[in-house]
Amino acid sequence: MTNYYKSKFYDFPIEVDNIWWELILTITDTLWRKVIYSWYDIISKQSNSNYITKCILWWLIEQIPKNVLIIWFWWWAYCKYLEDHISNINVTGVDIDEVMFDISKKEFWIKSNNLMVMDWENAIKELIINRKEYDFILIDVYWNNWNIPENFNKKLIYENIKKILDKNWTLAINFANYNWLNIWKYNKIHHFLKTIFWENFIHILSDKETKWNVSWIYNLKKKYNSEEVNLSYLQKVKNWSILYDSNMIKNTIIKD
Repeated sequence: MTNYYKSKFYDFPIEVDNIWWELILTITDTLWRKVIYSWYDIISKQSNSNYITKCILWWLIEQIPKNVLIIWFWWWAYCKYLEDHISNINVTGVDIDEVMFDISKKEFWIKSNNLMVMDWENAIKELIINRKEYDFILIDVYWNNWNIPENFNKKLIYENIKKILDKNWTLAINFANYNWLNIWKYNKIHHFLKTIFWENFIHILSDKETKWNVSWIYNLKKKYNSEEVNLSYLQKVKNWSILYDSNMIKNTIIKD
């Protein structure tokens, strides 16, 4: 069964297929290509989406988050995974497109009602005013052309993000279109983060073959290599009674 949702930011409807309890969410891009953005098995509670598992992998090698802020793109894909794997987690979602929250409730059965339908810059300002703090902030922001918005390259954005992080914070940023055309943008963002935070960080490649998508994770207690990440994941699954997800460390590689 396929359900269609019209977004004001995409030329084609967003498609959600439920095939034997596997939720597959796709869009058709401007080149008429169908791209899978989320692939989740609601029975086994495993995700086949590399960008989801690699961004969330940090909490399995550091700590279990309590208060999470997920900013923008397809936020429910992360939220569903966190709600299924961590009890009593508090998730806040920010997205400029209201249809995304409609999908999260109807298709993914998201429990969280902490939803902010607004531009992410204004959302951060509002959270600062309300003195909110988060131990995990996950950013997944890019446009229909797979490029990072220009306002993402402002140092002030990250200075404001710092104001809503608690003392045990971790920040994960998912990048698409990680190639020679855009590498300068990522280097600029990384420079801002190092200037503001001066913390340990790792680059986790979401695709070992193409090295196309990269998750940058900041404020780890140490820097990890690929073997340490894999061993830590397996140990935490055992100690914390977290459901094992074979996709979590599949093809994981740390960028030096």
